[in-house]
Formats: sequence, C-alpha cells, structure tokens
Amino acid sequence: MSVIKNNIYKFLSSLSLTIFLLCFIAFGSIFGTVIKQKADVEEYLSIYSDTTYTIIKYLGFDDVYHSPWFIAAIVLFAINLTLCTYGRFARLIKTEGKVDLPDESELSDMSMVFHVGNNERENTIASIKKGYQTIYEGEEGVVLQKGVISRYGVYIIHGSILIILIGSLIGMLFGYKGFMTLRKGETKDQLILRGTPLKEVPLGFSLKCKDFQVSFYPGGEPKDYVSKVEVLDNGRVVMERDIRVNSPLSYKGINVYQASYGASPSFLFTIAGEHVTLSERETYEKDGLVMMIARSESAIHNFGPGVLVAYLDQGEPKAVWFLKDVERLKEQKIQGVNIKLEDIKEDFYTGLEIAKDPGVWVVWTGFALILFGLYANFFVYYRRIYMRNIPDGLIVAGIAFKNREGFKEEFEKLKRKVSGNGS
Repeated sequence: MSVIKNNIYKFLSSLSLTIFLLCFIAFGSIFGTVIKQKADVEEYLSIYSDTTYTIIKYLGFDDVYHSPWFIAAIVLFAINLTLCTYGRFARLIKTEGKVDLPDESELSDMSMVFHVGNNERENTIASIKKGYQTIYEGEEGVVLQKGVISRYGVYIIHGSILIILIGSLIGMLFGYKGFMTLRKGETKDQLILRGTPLKEVPLGFSLKCKDFQVSFYPGGEPKDYVSKVEVLDNGRVVMERDIRVNSPLSYKGINVYQASYGASPSFLFTIAGEHVTLSERETYEKDGLVMMIARSESAIHNFGPGVLVAYLDQGEPKAVWFLKDVERLKEQKIQGVNIKLEDIKEDFYTGLEIAKDPGVWVVWTGFALILFGLYANFFVYYRRIYMRNIPDGLIVAGIAFKNREGFKEEFEKLKRKVSGNGS
C-alpha cells in the first residue's frame, strides 16, 4: 500500500506532470480565445456546421473556463505545484537549521579567502559582522549570512501562483458575466447571464439610465457613447456617474462596463387622455384594460408605419393595427377606451456588460506576492562568510550561489578593510 502511495506522490509531484498540465491549460486557453464563449446557438450555427457545433458543445469549447476538464486541470496543477513546493521547502527547512563550519583545508580551497593574524582577529570579526547576520558563533569561529530571503524567493513565487489560481477558481465558480440593455429613463434590477439558455438573475441593486448620448465621426462611425446612470439601493440613490468605454462603474464588487448601444422604436399613445410611451413586448394595464405591443412594421401595405396592439376582450385574445399615417386607423377604441397612436420614435438604448469576480482581490494579492518573490529571487543574493580560528590567526572565506562577481567585489572590499591584517 505504501508503494502505491509513494508512486502516486511521485506522479503528482513530478516535473513531467507539471509540463503536461501547463501545455494542456495553454491549449485549452487557446480554444477559449479562438472560439467565442457563451454565444447563442444561432451565432455558433452561423459560423460552424452542425457537426462542428456538436463537437464544440460536447467538449465544452463554448465555455472553456467553466468546463469540468479545464477546472480539473487547474486543480491538478495546484496539487502538483503544492507537492513540488512542499518537497523542496521541507528539504530547505531541514538544512536551514544545520550550520557547518568547514575545516581549514576546505576553507583554503575556496575561491574567496584571506588570512589575518592573531592581533587583528577580534577587530576583523567585529568589522565583517556589520551588515551580516550571525548564525553560528563558538570556539571554532563564526558563520555569517545575508540575503537569506532570496532562498525563499522561488517558494514565494510558487505560493503566489497558487493564490492566483485560487482567486481565479473563486471567480470562475462564484462570479458571472452578463449584460443589460437600458433605455433612457428605464430602471432594471436584473441582468441576463450569457450562455445557453439566457438566464435572468438579480443584480442586488437597480440601475437607472438617466441619459444616453452617442456621438459619431463624419463617416458615420461611432465616436463615443456615454451612459449617465444612477445606482439605486433599497430605493435610494447611492451613486450617479457616467459610464463610458474603459471607464466602468463599480459597486458592491460588481463592475458595469459600457459595451454597446442600439436603437429600438418606442410608441407614443394617448390612452383615455393619458400620454403613454410603450416599447415592443411592453404591456399597459389600467382600469381593466390590458394591452401589449405585439409587433411593429415600418410600412404596412404602403400605408406607412404601424403597430399591432394585442389585448384581451372578455378573456379572448384579440389584436388591432394602429397606422400612424392613416387618420381613421391611428385612433381606435378598445373596450370602450379611446386610444390614439401619436407618434413612433427611434430611441437609442445603452448596452451594459456586467461582471462580478469575487476572486479578483485574491488574484491581486497573488500578483503583489509574485512581484515580491521575483524581487527576492532575482535581486537579493544569498551570501555566507566563514571565519575559522587557526593557530596563527583567522581564516576568512566566503561563498555565493548567485551574482558571484558582485560578491567577489564585496569580499575584496572587506579584505581591503582589514588589509592591514590580510595576507
């Protein structure tokens, strides 16, 4: 049983598995970039054949970053990295507490070494100690070190990668991306999640579009579009600001981006003397009258634009066309109520992308730590100096595993500092 466990441990902590998983995740990410994610079925079928779409759907390439195989690869990579780091870190800790002071012959063979006489022993030890940490001091001599954090740099980087992976998993499992369209003056408290099928979920607060402006270049291309939005929480306005491209709104960990815009018709009616504006699929209900805008057409048999209004008459669904340019058909009675189509307008609406990523601060923490780890690993150098007592004085030797030329210069300065005693 222990052999099986040992083999499993070796497999999970192997460098081969690390390379395989990194390649696997990289290839998965390529599919996630090349293939549009969480698009509608119709959009996929407009790009790919039925067979190709079936394969994409079956393999989860339409939502790579939430697919079980991609999440499993991330989790397996995290386990692999943890075990690799644990094994090397345990060996480092084991050797960290053990300090050996090499004998005279071994120190003499080192590339950086000098001697001082008995008269300068104490002054030399005191002088070299400055700027170094004493990790051993006894009758045989002294051992000093500095830059010890560099020995942990690679482990800080490994730990940072794990933190980033954890943050990413939190974002993938508990975050979402969706969208919302808002007309001027409209308020909504739900967004539509991307995916198949589309799903509405509560936002947790409401967004009201107070204004939406689009400007265009002379050629007709959009130059800028800005949404002036109010955030309402529990019915109270808590924030008001403009949302534009690259300038999102953030509230309660949810980011709202300016993503698109469009135009849709709105229909101005006078219903029993009341001015009412309705959009397609929007319902009006008052005093027993229930009516809905079923559809609209820009031209009805050369009679101009019209709108089909559906209503209930004693429980029976009925519909009637209102034609804007035909006098006798622009005003009609439904259930005894005078209804007049006053005008049809094209209104711009704003398209907002809404994203929540609860793991983003975990990821930022990981990035901050990885920067510190890179600094410790590449810009801090571990150095050790041995000073052993010998019959005629003191032998001083130093070692460095990185930036040896830099340490050589430093060692020569130390040697010159005590040059009156060096030999």
